[in-house]
Amino acid sequence: MGGRVVKGKKFRALQYAGNAAKLAKKYGQDGADELVLLDISATNEERKTMLSMVMAVASEIFIPLTVGGGIKSVQDVRRLLKAGADKVSINTASVKNPVIIKEAAGIFGSQCIVAAIDAKKKMEKNGKCL
Repeated sequence: MGGRVVKGKKFRALQYAGNAAKLAKKYGQDGADELVLLDISATNEERKTMLSMVMAVASEIFIPLTVGGGIKSVQDVRRLLKAGADKVSINTASVKNPVIIKEAAGIFGSQCIVAAIDAKKKMEKNGKCL
């Protein structure tokens, strides 16, 4: 968020967590088998995912890297893959323009396109899930 790595719960109480490339390198060294980098404020701020951060992270790791945030088009997917992402996670755009998943998978292969869903459980007064 804002070019910084943050951690929180349910996208609230976000706290600075450190440099993205340094954290990615440490996760890789500690045995992570995949890394997901989500630019959680890109869509709300109406901007693209920070390519410089993607490139910095990709240069530090030797595990699959999934990147998401601010993706609206196949061209956005292409930019992220060229920057070093192995997979691209599409969230908001998959709801606003569902065909983007099929288009991107058709061009780049289904192995590198991820449809992401943020879900929130809603409970009834009796404690049952809706």
